[in-house]
Amino acid sequence: VANDRIGDQDILSMVIKSDIEKLRRTGELVSRDDFNASVKAVLGAKRVYIIGTRSTAPLANFLGYYINYMFNNVHVVSGFSAGEMFEKIVGVNSEDVVIAFSFPRYSSATTKGAQYCRSTGATVIGITDNRESPLGLSSDHVLCAKSDMVSLVDSLVAPLSVVNALIVAIAAKREKELHRTFESLERIWDQYHVYEKRDEKE
Repeated sequence: VANDRIGDQDILSMVIKSDIEKLRRTGELVSRDDFNASVKAVLGAKRVYIIGTRSTAPLANFLGYYINYMFNNVHVVSGFSAGEMFEKIVGVNSEDVVIAFSFPRYSSATTKGAQYCRSTGATVIGITDNRESPLGLSSDHVLCAKSDMVSLVDSLVAPLSVVNALIVAIAAKREKELHRTFESLERIWDQYHVYEKRDEKE
């Protein structure tokens, strides 16, 4: 089916145009009320758990990387079997926020994890393709992002854009704390030569 759709088209142009359309539709779909409520929930959480399995694991890791700069108690749960996932989230409670990702074909492990977390009183933020998806029905706040399959690849461009928006919105509320964190990190990075420095003469 994918080959029939692609035909003799310029694949690069086709995929980019398809992703642009997903971004446009996502901008129209995302509830601003759910988005603002999600930001508020994360800011008020004791712990933040981020769940992403299979193809959504990169989204979970990307979000976790940046959220970790802002909060001390961030747990990324990705790349685990269902049994291992429950071992990671068994301590979730009503003071915590859980951000979960799920797109077709929906991971049953993610859905079950979200259902468990919600049963403990935790606030569950679902990033999925629609409110009626298994994860959407198991979430307190739903952020919809389009992720249609192109050939064998799940396009994560639109979900990643929603993740970027979450990071920026949360960072804007944590500006002073982030400034102190990055001042310290810059000194450490410089002292231990973490990053390459450009030649001043270039």
